[in-house]
Amino acid sequence: MERVLVTGYGYPAYKAAQLVKKLKPEVDLLWITEYSEEKYPLEMVELLLGLGESPADWSRIRARVKTDFEKNTRMPVIAPVRVKKIRFDLQAREVSFLSNTGNMNYFFDQAFIFPEPAFQAPRFAPSGGLLWPQSSCVEHVVNNWGHLEAIQVVGNDMSAVQALACGEKSFEWVRSQNFFSRQVQFFVDEYLKSRGGSISICSDLDRESPETEHEETGRTVVYCSRPVLDLERLKAMGIDSPVEYLQDSGVYIQDNICIAAPYAARDYPRHPTSMEYSLQTGLFAVQSLLGDDPPRPPQKNTRSWNMAGLHAGSAGLNPQQALEKGFSPEWAIVSGADHPLKEAGHVLHLTVDKDSRRILGAECAGREAAAWVDMVGHLVQENAVLEDLVKQEMVSFGFGLHPLKKCARILENKLGSRILGINPTELEESYNQGAEFFLLDVRSPEEYQRIRISGAENIPLPELKKKAVQIPRFVPLVLYSRCSGRAYQGARLLQSMGAKQLYVLDGGMELWPLANETEQEAGSGPIVVPSGCSISCC
Repeated sequence: MERVLVTGYGYPAYKAAQLVKKLKPEVDLLWITEYSEEKYPLEMVELLLGLGESPADWSRIRARVKTDFEKNTRMPVIAPVRVKKIRFDLQAREVSFLSNTGNMNYFFDQAFIFPEPAFQAPRFAPSGGLLWPQSSCVEHVVNNWGHLEAIQVVGNDMSAVQALACGEKSFEWVRSQNFFSRQVQFFVDEYLKSRGGSISICSDLDRESPETEHEETGRTVVYCSRPVLDLERLKAMGIDSPVEYLQDSGVYIQDNICIAAPYAARDYPRHPTSMEYSLQTGLFAVQSLLGDDPPRPPQKNTRSWNMAGLHAGSAGLNPQQALEKGFSPEWAIVSGADHPLKEAGHVLHLTVDKDSRRILGAECAGREAAAWVDMVGHLVQENAVLEDLVKQEMVSFGFGLHPLKKCARILENKLGSRILGINPTELEESYNQGAEFFLLDVRSPEEYQRIRISGAENIPLPELKKKAVQIPRFVPLVLYSRCSGRAYQGARLLQSMGAKQLYVLDGGMELWPLANETEQEAGSGPIVVPSGCSISCC
């Protein structure tokens, strides 16, 4: 009888064992996993983060989550055997281990090995520093939650910040990159600030700078580490494999032996929960050895963070990624309230290809963002086009259209009526380069007086047709409103009156991430030069 070995803990090992039994029910299958004293292994942290619970409650709910996890990864016909001291002889196709009944040996024909990760400290972290999401770091944060003050997170890992935001703990986040396009990142950052955070952008975390000096007493500093292949542990188990293969795809296969480590892949999603990716890795590993058709490598199409009621995520490609892959991207961005009786808002950024009108991806944040990410992820996988989205039936829990429908209509305007979008960065660059344009605010006078972009002229939308003569001819027109809806109405009206070179500010004032002018200030230039990230909601 053919003998198959699966060793490892968690989703990929579970999925591999499940698929082996499905593809070859007659084989003798042994699934072993080592005992672990860790309270918060990587998958446990991902599960707890996905719940959106405060770390103050993690110690209380950990046992329930662990029980549910093990129940869901136990099949009726096989469960993992807990062992110690696993040692492989790959040449002899033999594994030895210590079980409850003593030392045992098992000869196998095929093996699927899913090793536990190690955590690589960033170069700027001191020896012995707290490394997130290492189990010892998570345990320290959970056990001392009530006493932690002045927490600083250093590095580009949103999951650590996600945990602090869920617990409404004051923190400073020092990072060197953004996770979303500028306006969506602005929205997410403003939310994090409302949860007690402050944000510092450092161009290079590996260099000394005021943001990366960590000698202040009384402050807890958490460094974002990277899960990597534990080479020392593999050697102790008798495995010395070509690591470069694992670093590329996360899977190494030779002579009916498969070593799979999803966290070692180049495109492993380091920041949000990644169980989906782990499951795909387990499937890929088994299908590579036992399947009839060549499998597709694991791909992470969607990413999502849960931050105490606000979800943020992405699906598919952003405009820059689309451009790098040879597409001609066009995008739309909308924002507003999720529900008329709630203060929480949302932002949605949708990208399509101009030529094929194919949906390429989306970024969004809001209470319903996880569902939107999931929907767009499916549309991207099906190579859906803009018209497919327009035909979708969607439920909106507030007033007006569903945000995805709003984006679709804006994109139809952009692609069909020659009304172009312009984002804050492009507008800023145009001003700095001396470009001539007329900036038109079509909101009400009260909104204009409260807050505005410096240099903008105000003609409310209801008065636009009557006062169109006040708008200069033969000059590009840039219109904006609160979240661009009225601006598009105004642009279509002016277009019907013969206006050319019409632009609408993507996202409007609600997603304007640059400096702005209030009623107490007087602006002199046609547009403000940015001086940071001051909120500009109105």
